[in-house]
Amino acid sequence: MYKLLQGYLKRPALYERTNSAFWTDPYIAGQMLKAHLDPDSDAASYRHAFIDKAVEWMASLPLPKNTRLLDIGCGPGLYTKQFSERGLHVTGMDFSENSIQYAIEHDSASEYILGDYLTMAFKEAYDIVTFIMCDYGALIPDERRILLNRVHRALMPGGLFLFDVLTPLWSKGRQDNGSWEMTTGNGFWSAKPYICMNANYDYGQAAECRRHVIMDENEVRSYNIWDCFFTVQSLLDEVTPFGFSNEGVFGDITGKPYTDESQRLCVILRKNR
Repeated sequence: MYKLLQGYLKRPALYERTNSAFWTDPYIAGQMLKAHLDPDSDAASYRHAFIDKAVEWMASLPLPKNTRLLDIGCGPGLYTKQFSERGLHVTGMDFSENSIQYAIEHDSASEYILGDYLTMAFKEAYDIVTFIMCDYGALIPDERRILLNRVHRALMPGGLFLFDVLTPLWSKGRQDNGSWEMTTGNGFWSAKPYICMNANYDYGQAAECRRHVIMDENEVRSYNIWDCFFTVQSLLDEVTPFGFSNEGVFGDITGKPYTDESQRLCVILRKNR
């Protein structure tokens, strides 16, 4: 048993993915929706008071008249609804059916698409694309290259791509660690009773991996969740070859000034004409 558990908690290779469904698992998606809608939690979305400030700043950017905005990974529409209320023509995309259904039910002004942004095929359809909650860094390098190509294609010439990421300071001083928990049912990962073993692995300036191993009476599932880190220079080095130029760097999506002590950074990229 020890060797079996040791194998499940083995330190993953950098950017190693697991095969178990996570974001699209119906039960977990329901739990994620609850977390999105908790106004005082940062577990799935930023706290709602912070979202209000973020939308106010993003909507104040110099955008063309009748701006068409695409919010990828939109979740239950916490940003899209507010963008629409400010007069933007908004489309939200997410592959969580729970979140998209909630968004449709609570925001009739925006268009919502159930789909995977890594396979989106829009062509010169939007003036700005937003990608919020540091989700860019949840993608591994191969996925980010796909995304940058898809976003570039979706934008009008001169269009903007706005997103936020974590900097290496986010994990400064952290070390590998682990914990475990046991539930009698209706926990985050399953409606059935389970034991969850958690391990956090530090990869220095590159990334951090949170590994969750879920064991119930019938199966064992494991999930690797990555947070990749960027400096301003490493991020610009990554995006420039895909036809983007730097339009601005900020400390977060409220437009806070960026400093060398920032744990997050927000970048606005412009699609080269």
